[in-house]
Amino acid sequence: MEHFLIFYEYKRTMRFISPFFLQMLLLLILTKSSFTQIKLSGTWRGAEIMDSSGTGAIFETKFKIIGGLADGHIKVESQNNDFYIRKIKGSKKYIELKLKESDLIFSSLKKTENKKTFELIYNLGTGYLESNYDSSRQSRIVLFQEDFSFNPKTKSIQSQNWVPSFIENYRSGISAPKKRLQELREFKFVPIYFDVDQAVILEHYHAQLVEIIKITKSHSDLRIQVTGHTDSDGSKSYNRNLSKRRAESIIKFFTKRGLRRDRIVIEFKGESEPVETNKTKEGKQKNRRVDFRFI
Repeated sequence: MEHFLIFYEYKRTMRFISPFFLQMLLLLILTKSSFTQIKLSGTWRGAEIMDSSGTGAIFETKFKIIGGLADGHIKVESQNNDFYIRKIKGSKKYIELKLKESDLIFSSLKKTENKKTFELIYNLGTGYLESNYDSSRQSRIVLFQEDFSFNPKTKSIQSQNWVPSFIENYRSGISAPKKRLQELREFKFVPIYFDVDQAVILEHYHAQLVEIIKITKSHSDLRIQVTGHTDSDGSKSYNRNLSKRRAESIIKFFTKRGLRRDRIVIEFKGESEPVETNKTKEGKQKNRRVDFRFI
């Protein structure tokens, strides 16, 4: 009887909770759950980046997070090649990571600097850890996760060959390396469709094309193949030329926005490779297209 009364009260209460509220509550629970699944333990490196296009200190760190508590080491190298190594401790909550420097292991500085606290936010869109750093220099710290050998006993940052490309990629809006791999795995090509006898790119496809540019530029070993097509209206020679103009309009869009021409391969098939029948209006619309693939 007691169980029946509890169930009755539950149903009576739920009647007064709107479906919208329940959906938002479920979304909140799922969002918090997904945040807890973000794995930040490991090795990270990055730099102090200034709004004025300059760069400052270089950072390398390795930490492990267990039960929301972080423990590890950090190396910081200044522009004049002075550097120090400290232990770090901190905590993680959802996408927020707070790290505080503690015991000094080594310093080439004549004067020991005050212990710093870094309040980092994991950028879900780009995969970077970011934090405001020096307000007087209008700078921020940006770190990216990468597998490299980190030894707190080594009294230097071994190589800075990665710094120029990292800075360029970050300023160009390119995601962190591990995020790029995820973006590439999840990316799905969708054809660009054209109006009858036209090679003009419709505006609502621009965002899709910009995303293709971003993915291609994010991977130096990738090229993009652009293949133009038409429906069967008109002669074969005319349609072959029209398919070429459609592919060339995509190339012009890409190169105008910073993608090098040698990263693009062009093909034009005319009416020879339809994906739908040319006997219907809807089928012809599907055939007036440009396809893409990575090579």
